[in-house]
Amino acid sequence: MESESKRLLQSMLNGAAEVISKKDELNRINVFPVADGDTGSNLASLMQAIIDHVSLKDYSTKELLEEVASAALIGARGNSGMIFAQYLNAVAESYHHLESTFDGLVQAFQKAVHKAYDALLDPKEGTILSVMKAWSEALAGSYEVDRSFPQSLLNAQIVAEQALINTEFQMPILRKNRLVDSGAKGFYYFIAGLTNAYCGGAVSAPVSVAVKEQLEEHIHFETSEPVYRYCSEFIIKQATVSHQTLREVLAFKGDSLVIAGNEKQIKIHIHTNEPQEVLCSLAEYGVMTYQKVDDMRLQYEVTKKPRAKIAIVTDSIADLPEAFLLEHQVHVLPMNILAGEENFLDKLTIGPALMQGKLVQQLPMSTAQPTIRTVDALLSFLENKYEHVLVIAVSAKLSGTYQLIKQRIKARNLSSDWIRVIDSKLNSVAQGLLVKQAVELVETGEAWEGVFQKIEQLIGQTFIYVAVADLSPMVQSGRIPRVLGKIAQKLSLYPIVSLDESGDGKLIGVSFSQKQSMKKIIKKVAKIQLQELAMTHVSSERDAEIWQKQFEKETGKAGYLVDSSAAIAISAGLGSVAVAGIKKGETR
Repeated sequence: MESESKRLLQSMLNGAAEVISKKDELNRINVFPVADGDTGSNLASLMQAIIDHVSLKDYSTKELLEEVASAALIGARGNSGMIFAQYLNAVAESYHHLESTFDGLVQAFQKAVHKAYDALLDPKEGTILSVMKAWSEALAGSYEVDRSFPQSLLNAQIVAEQALINTEFQMPILRKNRLVDSGAKGFYYFIAGLTNAYCGGAVSAPVSVAVKEQLEEHIHFETSEPVYRYCSEFIIKQATVSHQTLREVLAFKGDSLVIAGNEKQIKIHIHTNEPQEVLCSLAEYGVMTYQKVDDMRLQYEVTKKPRAKIAIVTDSIADLPEAFLLEHQVHVLPMNILAGEENFLDKLTIGPALMQGKLVQQLPMSTAQPTIRTVDALLSFLENKYEHVLVIAVSAKLSGTYQLIKQRIKARNLSSDWIRVIDSKLNSVAQGLLVKQAVELVETGEAWEGVFQKIEQLIGQTFIYVAVADLSPMVQSGRIPRVLGKIAQKLSLYPIVSLDESGDGKLIGVSFSQKQSMKKIIKKVAKIQLQELAMTHVSSERDAEIWQKQFEKETGKAGYLVDSSAAIAISAGLGSVAVAGIKKGETR
């Protein structure tokens, strides 16, 4: 069955391509468990990982199934994606035959269904599970009678199609919207594409006319707001814990829990309000190699109640109040925070308390731009939801984020009439203030070109001053020239740091104490006619609040005060306090 394995691989790849081609349709009909319109994107991510990671070569059947299962775990996202990945992993685990046989293959497909059900805390019928079960049982039953694998595939597809149609009547929310389940339909497309390729095109169109008509009639859906805010996923390697123990540990931290994988790596999916707590729990049981956190509540609000026709996107270095970001539907790309061998997502899986602990331990820490997959996933979500998208990125002199987003836009061939990226030449609360201004412009109905031009103009009117408590992090990160930094350290001087016109860090003054630095900054800012003011700090809230009152007294502007992003904390160090403002100026 060596050549048969190659035929099976090509058929699976055809199934994967079929799912990817139906991504937009699957997104449109996604209403369960949350109407976040991303089931198609999530399944497409899994299928793309299979296409990218499984080479076209001769495998034994067992080797092929293991390769596909491993790739599926890499690409799995969302409920349906995780269940699909667990199913493929269970197929690989269930195939114990040393020699390749069709008997072993159909048995593995059937046995894997039970493991897919077991991966969920609360498995429900009328979902992808129902179609998996119907298909795998029909495949095994047909093969036992006919002893023909191609004929069994054809027979099983007919049964799977009926199971797919039945999902509309198994779940109240699907019945209400007269829709089949999106994940179930994704699985159906996969086995339809696989069957079509394996049987040489001897099957009919992969979906019935009745189901197609449902799609065209119903585009807007009614569903409830998500109970938990974040859809979180983690992969741990070298796990020292059973799936059952993980279920017990995580059962009270959220819902939609799915655990997939094997002894090499385990992937966990959970809807939760506290992704940081989930991460801390998982960190005890293995090496964390992957994290993804999506804001389901934001996705829901954007889909159901969009505030504006222009999307504002930024990265997590922009310091803004969390409530503001959600209320005004600002999309944030999380920076990656590297601490020793660990990886975190800025403001999602690492916050002020955990960050302080890492800094106190003096672990080697650094930042990395968002991943390509994170950027692409956001761009996919924004398409067809907004007339325009404006991205305000951290200074290109300080991070590769601006260039990365530009590159992904080019790679996806997105029009500059739809999306543009601005190099803010700023960071932290200064970047945050610029984002805030953009939000105000789009929500008051400013035209697309006007928003772009006014934000570009405001960059030159925006400043930031940082009173550093310890110079070492800035010297180590290269934000301040090493020689200059070493001299200041020897003299026990406390620097005042800012950004130049190009967005690069610069030393603008020194003091004999941080308190003295802040007095100098207050005096400097008090002379400016201000439009906006904001402050941030790194684990120094009490001092920051005192200085905030001083700024309000001197300038008449209170502004907001927030914890610093982890990315800023790494470069500025513990105890740092920053103030940013926008100077009044004529806006054309």
